[in-house]
Amino acid sequence: MTIRLYDEDHYLREFDATVVSINDNLVELDQTAFYAESGGQHGDTGTLNGEPVVYTKYDENEKHVHIMENPPSFNVGDTVHGVLDWDRRYRIMKLHSASHMMEYFLWENFGYMKRTGSNVDDRKDRADYKHDGRLDPELLKKTEQETNNFLTEGHPVAITVDDKGIRTWRCGPVEMHCAGTHVKNTSEIGEIKLKRKNPGRGEERVETSLRE
Repeated sequence: MTIRLYDEDHYLREFDATVVSINDNLVELDQTAFYAESGGQHGDTGTLNGEPVVYTKYDENEKHVHIMENPPSFNVGDTVHGVLDWDRRYRIMKLHSASHMMEYFLWENFGYMKRTGSNVDDRKDRADYKHDGRLDPELLKKTEQETNNFLTEGHPVAITVDDKGIRTWRCGPVEMHCAGTHVKNTSEIGEIKLKRKNPGRGEERVETSLRE
């Protein structure tokens, strides 16, 4: 099993590792700071020995694989130096943390709505909820403002791991299981903006993006 260095340090940008296997352009390492797509969070990109990694995911055998742009020049057993596309990862971390707080204030204003799907990359977080009718635009604006007020206050984010390996994310009044990558403090996020969409009958989508 690949050691997930990001579990211990979400801010780790570079690392060294040994190549465990290569299958065409799929590379498995003994350890990595590249987050593999899971839980709705997109996988990382960057380089291994300067060669582009275009995505990171778990394959059909649950191996943590780095998808290279081309078959790599290095070999199994070699030591490689990994560098994350940090700007992209950091934006994902900001959006992921912001989305948890957004959901808290969303439920405060609209009442609990079952989340049916979520997806976060470096552009936006997308969350789908069971809801009849259209989300009230004024209440959504209120949700956005309350979220931004909370974020700019600078609340610490804590992640704990129990003896079963379950990771719990905590910030202010929110506590939830989450194995993704996050910022240490909400002050790092800045402000967000919310957009409502309708993905299908009986569902509403809330998109969270960073206010530039």
